[in-house]
Amino acid sequence: MGLVTTPSLLANLTPTDLYDLHEGSDNTSDLLDCDRYPATPTPRDVYQVKFVAYGVVMPVLVCVGVLGDLLNLVVLTRPNMTGVAYVYMRGYAAASLFALLCAIPFTHRVLAHEQGRWASYLVAAFHAHVVLYFGNSCIGIGVVMLLALTVERFISVCYPAQARNLCGGRRAYVTVCVIPVATFVLNSPYLFLAHVVTCRSSETGALLHLKQQNTWLVEAWWFQGYKWMLEVVFKLLPALVLVFLNIRIIRTYKAVCEKRRKMTNKVSGEQRRQYAEESRLMFLLGGTSTLFFVCMTPMILLSVTIHHAWATSLAFEVFRATANVLEVTNFAVTFYIYCVFSKDFRETFLRTLRSAKENSVGASFLGSVSGLKEAIRPP
Repeated sequence: MGLVTTPSLLANLTPTDLYDLHEGSDNTSDLLDCDRYPATPTPRDVYQVKFVAYGVVMPVLVCVGVLGDLLNLVVLTRPNMTGVAYVYMRGYAAASLFALLCAIPFTHRVLAHEQGRWASYLVAAFHAHVVLYFGNSCIGIGVVMLLALTVERFISVCYPAQARNLCGGRRAYVTVCVIPVATFVLNSPYLFLAHVVTCRSSETGALLHLKQQNTWLVEAWWFQGYKWMLEVVFKLLPALVLVFLNIRIIRTYKAVCEKRRKMTNKVSGEQRRQYAEESRLMFLLGGTSTLFFVCMTPMILLSVTIHHAWATSLAFEVFRATANVLEVTNFAVTFYIYCVFSKDFRETFLRTLRSAKENSVGASFLGSVSGLKEAIRPP
């Protein structure tokens, strides 16, 4: 991707996609000819790969994922979903939802604005300053939320005596609030990655607005180190930690299960239900973490191998498209993983569906009004 390597599918497109326009940074009031900023043509076979990946497959994944994450938030906010783990799951679902929504401008850009020229200044500024920053931040938030969930499960399973002090509900809510703030701050340099250039089309005479990279930032030595820091913090380190913690969790859980089997007659019904729920949460976490590792590994490889000279290589474009699609898949199928591995989640979802079917919109509205009247009625 030209001179920019970012920790997200949102930036791993071709130089044409990123409008890698390095020639001239004149004042936009000069209204220079747009020919001064030539767009590199994309080979037909490369464009076909991009069209299938970003114009066909990714929109389907985004639709499926947005629906799933909305259902996630509905189910995870039910009264019976009150455990500490569900706090992190809600945060992860919200981050996944916003990350998927941020993929929409990119799919539209590949289909309708591959040359990177907009008639609207606001749309160009949106792509120059907001989309990449917000998209990378949401993806980073989702990764750290999953990591926090894994750490919580690790402490609960491997160090149950300390779990009450280290994994309380209040601490979980504070963590879920701090993670987005810290992630947005860490990604803030991407707000200044580019600016908008206004030029006049030589063919139609219309004003066009293009995104141009700020080379003073992109080529700075500290920014190169900063990009690698983001790769380590939001990709490589979480992947390694997730693998290590999940191995520890599985080993400890097997040992605990073996011990409990020997004490079956001494365990109460309530304890059995608690053990069963812990087992389901462990499998849910294992499934989510495995999905993360499988889907994010190609993106890690892409981040360390991407090179300007490979922008028109068909093989590299196929690999890049596959990595980007897998990253979106990681955030798109969370709801379905929850349904498969969590009995409580599945039953709560089915109860919610039955309740929605039995109660019409009108009945729900009247019930809300009735409840409000009861709440404000004087004693």
